[in-house]
Amino acid sequence: MQILQDDLISAVSSSASHLSATYPIGNVQDDIPSLPYICNAATCTITLTVSSGMQALFLSGLQADSATVQLVTATDDSGQISINTTPYSSLSELATGTSQRISPEWFSFTVATAAATISSPYAGGTISEYTQGPTTLVLAGNLTLAADLVLTDSANSIQRISTGSALTAATMKLVLTTSTDRKDSPVSGDNIGFFIPTGGTPGTTGNFAKDATEAGASNFINVNNHGNVLIGSWVNTSTGNTVQVTKIIGDGTTSGDITVSSNLASGTVSSILNPIKLGIARAGSVLNIENPQLGLSRNFTDYSVRRPLLNGGYSETQRNICKGFDVSAMLSDSNVQSFEGFYRAFRSKPFPAIIAEGFDSARNENTRMAGFYYLRSAPSMAYATHSGSATQTEFQIHEVI
Repeated sequence: MQILQDDLISAVSSSASHLSATYPIGNVQDDIPSLPYICNAATCTITLTVSSGMQALFLSGLQADSATVQLVTATDDSGQISINTTPYSSLSELATGTSQRISPEWFSFTVATAAATISSPYAGGTISEYTQGPTTLVLAGNLTLAADLVLTDSANSIQRISTGSALTAATMKLVLTTSTDRKDSPVSGDNIGFFIPTGGTPGTTGNFAKDATEAGASNFINVNNHGNVLIGSWVNTSTGNTVQVTKIIGDGTTSGDITVSSNLASGTVSSILNPIKLGIARAGSVLNIENPQLGLSRNFTDYSVRRPLLNGGYSETQRNICKGFDVSAMLSDSNVQSFEGFYRAFRSKPFPAIIAEGFDSARNENTRMAGFYYLRSAPSMAYATHSGSATQTEFQIHEVI
């Protein structure tokens, strides 16, 4: 089990601006994953300046179609490391109120000797592993890359591993893009084919419809059911305009419920792209303690609204689902003291953690066990040996999204 016990990010910036003053880049450093940074471009690079001692990076509330992270220190470079941008598997989980589109992800890093070194001029061939080379490389033949090529005079590379070691001061770059059309991927209901401005003249408010003939209010697309129209979504139309959705009132079916960033005329919607978002970014040192014992309990809290009706009917509104764990762990004396110190410092404050590590790749603990958690109550501890060398530690942990 790993707990990110401090935040060593000293500065954060983005190559693009934000959708509005509500969603600035500084939001990634607060404790509210549901209040993210929303980029006002379809591609942006978020730069994190990290002080010495960083062992792990944690990201939560990410939304992007493709994403990579790169670490650079004074002497070493990681190359491009892919970030998992696979959405939750079921479209039904993207319905109203599900704010977390991509699972949280945990990265641990260490500096390792480069697997291979190439010299200049290079005769050509396939490079199959992370390779160190000179800062200037002359090619004397064809070069095929099967992995990162980092042109640096360092013999070391920063690599992602299960348990990280402390790095020197680093600059971390998250490169995020959005590119996948979502207008024809509704959770339920009709596809989106047309934008109709309020009153029929170009403006910043209006509604989405299936096609140009569906102009009546009763035929507007229910964006809650559609599930892929979000604050910050990019709307491209046949009129040549590209705008972002800045406001959604209700379910989008009342005239003027959709507000966009600039005037938009009636026109065919050619694409709707998800916004680029990031809720939480943390990079810091890690408290490593023993994995929970067998029998670790994982549970879920469903915040959906359920209303049994007096006539026997039923009404419901989909909301977020958060995961939680009931943890029982046998900790060494030194680790239990460190964990107690962590609890005294954080108490009710949320923190990134990965509950269990060492699974095979198919079980991917970096996403399934990682999360932005808080302790439901104070942990309990009981000596398991007369010498006090081992302590049975019990606590409950709950996700924040």
